[in-house]
Amino acid sequence: MKASDAALQLKVPRNKTALMQHLQLLVVRHHYWWCGGIIKPSRLAAFAAKMASRYRITRPTRGRAYDRIRGRAAVHLVVFPVGENNVAWWLLSDEGKCGLNDPASPDAHMAKNAMASDGHIFFTDYVLLYAHKKDARKLTDAKTGREKLVLKDRSTWTWKLTDAALNEVKASLERAVANLEYGDEGGNGRRPWGVLGILACQRERPLFSGVRNHVIAVHRHADTHWGRVKRKWQGQNFAQLAPGAGRDGELRNLKEIIGFHLPKMTRIKVYGDAPKAIGEIASSERRPGDLAAATSLWTAEQFKLRAL
Repeated sequence: MKASDAALQLKVPRNKTALMQHLQLLVVRHHYWWCGGIIKPSRLAAFAAKMASRYRITRPTRGRAYDRIRGRAAVHLVVFPVGENNVAWWLLSDEGKCGLNDPASPDAHMAKNAMASDGHIFFTDYVLLYAHKKDARKLTDAKTGREKLVLKDRSTWTWKLTDAALNEVKASLERAVANLEYGDEGGNGRRPWGVLGILACQRERPLFSGVRNHVIAVHRHADTHWGRVKRKWQGQNFAQLAPGAGRDGELRNLKEIIGFHLPKMTRIKVYGDAPKAIGEIASSERRPGDLAAATSLWTAEQFKLRAL
């Protein structure tokens, strides 16, 4: 099979969370060098063919292992549909010949290092970072024989909310508090709105450890600000108060939130049982000039997708 045809058979992650996990795991495996951008579906087939002619993006796992022994880089092309008529793409490689950090590579001048402060990978409201965190572990005390909880420093790759996204959520909460919009968590045909709705939406985010910590911080922020006006709201809505029904002016307890509503992220399947291939999301329409237009690269600063 030609490399251009094989490129169209590359699988597409099944959802946004699977995509983010896939990018995270590639970077964990030292695929630090990357470039990315957005193209139209009509240009995707030509673009995939162009990348297949430049890099070994269609190599199987064993083939990539052999390439590493020979000093060649392993290169991955990842694509994902965004919005109604756009496709996001990332090209990631580890170090070696024919990789993005190879000076002879045609795209070496555009490649970014995900480890660098100006080379982070962004996707919608999220940024992939090499972060430091406290890891709780249970150990048995040698003297007493009792279990104790010990916090140890650990560094890992994780997704976090961007500063802009986090500040935007906090500002939305503060506006809702200022307007005494207690709101509703939504569900069963009801739309989420107000303080309760904003918090409920945050709990629906993909809960990578960095994102989870930010969601907890948002709940603490809400507790602080809503606590200042809660009695005022309760006084104005005395006739409507219904304890236990989400209408008593109280926010969910943070311990309950952490224990029951923010499960820790576990490994999920990147691809579905019948995964889509690049060729399925690529439009069959071809126009003159598509090949050249499809291969324009975006820098990390330009590539900050804001909405799905």
